[in-house]
Amino acid sequence: MKIYICEPKEIDQEAINLLQKNGFTLLTRVRRFEAEALFMRTYTTIDYKYLQNFPDVKYILRAGVGLDNIDRKECKSRNIEVINAPGSNANAVAEYVICMMILVSRSIILQMANLDRNLWRDRTLIGRELSGSTLGIIGCGAIGQTIAIKLRAWNLDRILGYDPYLGQAALRNFNIQKCSLSRLWRESDFITLHIPLNPETQNLITEKEISLMKETTILINASRGGIVNEKDLITALKNKAIMAAALDVYENEPDINSELIKIANLYTTPHIAALTIEAEKQMCIGPVKKLLDILSNNQELL
Repeated sequence: MKIYICEPKEIDQEAINLLQKNGFTLLTRVRRFEAEALFMRTYTTIDYKYLQNFPDVKYILRAGVGLDNIDRKECKSRNIEVINAPGSNANAVAEYVICMMILVSRSIILQMANLDRNLWRDRTLIGRELSGSTLGIIGCGAIGQTIAIKLRAWNLDRILGYDPYLGQAALRNFNIQKCSLSRLWRESDFITLHIPLNPETQNLITEKEISLMKETTILINASRGGIVNEKDLITALKNKAIMAAALDVYENEPDINSELIKIANLYTTPHIAALTIEAEKQMCIGPVKKLLDILSNNQELL
């Protein structure tokens, strides 16, 4: 089987080695009518136009979890099986979110910047502890659940969760109280997003939703750009409608809105929440192992 590697620099070498070991032919240049599978990551969009170059493709391997850059309806119409790695980055993203909760709430980055300018601690930047606070999680799948598990020992007052696909009984196992979005906006000290980007979630957070939050709220988005309206967020932060925000994802990547990095109470990172050695391997190797299982079960020739 010939596999076109859409983003060679984004695929972990162990996944490449595993494919080669099992006899796959790997292509790194687009060759029409040759590839039978595509191996892609984040910055390739698989749609009707893209698939016109690959009429013989039977499988799409997505090194990661989200599928918002794949037209699954188009793939289904072509009998293409989409294979991803659900849960592979849950621990990495959970650690990132908790890290940002602490960094932002304690103003650690701002205090470090002051020290670089030979300024001693700024008492106007005194932070607050996670203990006693309320966390709101939007999207309580693998990542949201992992965050809740990790925070069990931190003495949070409550963890609120919004997820239309999970009931209270399922969330109770992770000490998450199922609630409405309106309640989550009003009561959370921290809000973290872990949902896909689709027509229902695009611009989920705009000026209207931010106006319902506390002035002390910290908003964290490590899921997908476009869920938070960046223009409205910029305005809200400048007006101090909420305390701060941390973004790891953006509406346009990698060419992000330059105004975002100029706002003192907005902390930005370049889509690195899932970027750990361990998660990289799992996200890339996971789909390869699934493909091998599928081919083995179907007794197909590689």
